[in-house]
Amino acid sequence: MTVSRRALPELTSLALVLATVASGFLLAPSLPETMIVGWHFGLDGELSVTRGPRLLGLTLLPALSVTAYLCLRSTRLLLDLEAAVRPRYYEALVHLVLGALAFGQAWLLTVNLQ
Repeated sequence: MTVSRRALPELTSLALVLATVASGFLLAPSLPETMIVGWHFGLDGELSVTRGPRLLGLTLLPALSVTAYLCLRSTRLLLDLEAAVRPRYYEALVHLVLGALAFGQAWLLTVNLQ
């Protein structure tokens, strides 16, 4: 029972990271050379769009996702979270961060495919 409690969050976190990375590789041939990589609201309320090369659009969020995964997992292994933070809260935080990055990658790819 303890192994499944420990393995399930690890596997779902890894699945979120892999989904973020794999979606870019699968859709890379159908994406434009110059992609939308950011949206910004100015002080005057005007929306500006930032465009960048396809390589930036395909690697930015997956790189952040992998880095966040490695940092959060190594923190989980190195620190005694039993005393400081409840493990379920920590796992929920990890899944929220990785899920937000996966959602951001899906949104970025969807906007650029239209």
